[in-house]
Formats: sequence, structure tokens, C-alpha cells
Amino acid sequence: MKVSVIMPSFNQGEFVERAIESVLAQEGVDAEIIFVDGGSTDDTMTKVEQYRGQLARIISEPDEGQSDALGKGFALATGDFLTWLNTDDLLLPGALSDLAQCSTLNPDCQWFLGNSLWVDVDDRILDARRGEPYRSIGPRTGLLTAAGPSAFFSKAAYDAVGGINKSLHYKMDTELWWRFILAGLPFGRLQHYTWALRLHAGAKVSGSLFLDRNDPKAIAAARAQANEAMHIKRLIACAQIGIGDTGRWTASKAQRVLSAGFWRSLVEARRWRGKTVVSVFGSTSLS
Repeated sequence: MKVSVIMPSFNQGEFVERAIESVLAQEGVDAEIIFVDGGSTDDTMTKVEQYRGQLARIISEPDEGQSDALGKGFALATGDFLTWLNTDDLLLPGALSDLAQCSTLNPDCQWFLGNSLWVDVDDRILDARRGEPYRSIGPRTGLLTAAGPSAFFSKAAYDAVGGINKSLHYKMDTELWWRFILAGLPFGRLQHYTWALRLHAGAKVSGSLFLDRNDPKAIAAARAQANEAMHIKRLIACAQIGIGDTGRWTASKAQRVLSAGFWRSLVEARRWRGKTVVSVFGSTSLS
């Protein structure tokens, strides 16, 4: 199996080597890394150059943001499955072999969702979340536990729904997953944790958590995310059960709580909190 990993980047020199190493350290699967930088002004590209011989493509030019970078990368991808990894995050050990195994067992499935960790700047685990398996009733009540770049999908599925929505800045991933659902494509749930989201002040999404809520940047980010959430709500309205927002919220929460993965992740989060990714999952680096 070949997996294309798109790495959109902008001024992430502090973390970029760890991200690249986490992909290169994957075993059992051919990983095609397409690095798409938005014209970083820090030392990101100096560090990336060290890996030029191990990356399939490197692009560094001004762009219109993360969605634009993803669109460029996916257009170049040649893998059986596609995914992306932000250059301040980590692909966890065994993620791609987990995908290969699940794909072999479910050859007709065109996309898979993984399970996610939240980590700090020093790779210490803050939280863990396992998603529920696919059930047709889940999306009809608004339940879709799909965390950012923990999804893997075929090029055919990506092209069939029209690709990434470049007009979205925050929720382009969530909208893409919902378009898969609306197209009648059920997902397969991977067995293990696949992705570590890093929470830090310089992050596009989580960065607002480090600001006072009255900070203009935090206000602007919250407003933009709310607008994009409303767009998605309108998009999926046709597929929702007509029991009202409160009814759907209650039904989706009940399904999540009844998922064995939900309770397992609560136990794992408590057990691992404060430990490093390496101490729990093994090294994400080739060194």
C-alpha cells in the first residue's frame, strides 16, 4: 500500500522535524510525503532541506492558507490513500500499518477514521479520544467523531465529492468528512491511536486557547469558526433526523457514551496524562 501524506506548513520551524520524522518512521507502508509550505519566514525550509532526498515533493511559495496548500498537495498525490499532517503535529507509531490492516479486512471501504491524542509542546499527553464505529444512525443525529488529520481516504472518494473546500479556513476537514457521508460513503474506524494534535500558542486553531477571550484575535477566530460551523449545519440538514437540535444532540451524546471506545479512551487519558508520546507509544523518530 502507498499512502500520500500532505504536509501543509507555515512558520513551524520549532516542530517541523518532529512531524517529518514521525512519517518517515512508519513501517510496512510506502509513505509519499508532499511538503507544501506557504512561504515561511522562519527556519522551516532550512530544516526541511535536510530531508529533501526523503520527500516526494517540496513546494514553498505564498498561498491562500492551509486549504489552498492541501489542494495543491492532493492534486499531486499518487497514493492508494491520502491524508495530511500539520507540521506541528505527529503521526503516531503504527498508524499507517493500522490503516493497511484495516483496508485489507475492508477492501471496499474508501475512508477510515483514526483515534487522536492531544499533546503539548514537549510531546506530553494531555488527553485521548477514541471515536465510535460507523452506524448509519450516527450521522443522522449529527454524530461524527472525526478529528482532523486522523482520516485516510482514497483519491476516488476525494475527487468524487469535489475535493477540499478552499474557502474554509478552520473546518475544511469536518466539511470534507460530511460530504463523504452525504455521498453515501461509510467510514471504517481504525483500531489504534493515529494522530497527535499539538496544542500551543502558535497553532492556527488551538492558539486561541492561549489568548484572553476578549483578545481581538480570539474573537475573530471564534467568529470565523462559528460561521463555518453554520455552513456545515446547513450542508447536512437534508440528512438529519427531524427531531430538532436538542433531540439530535441528546441522541448523538447517548450513542457516544454507549461506545466502548469512548470509555476506553477516558481510562487511557487518565493513565497517560503527563507522560510523553515516546514513553507510551515508542519513538516517532528514525534516530
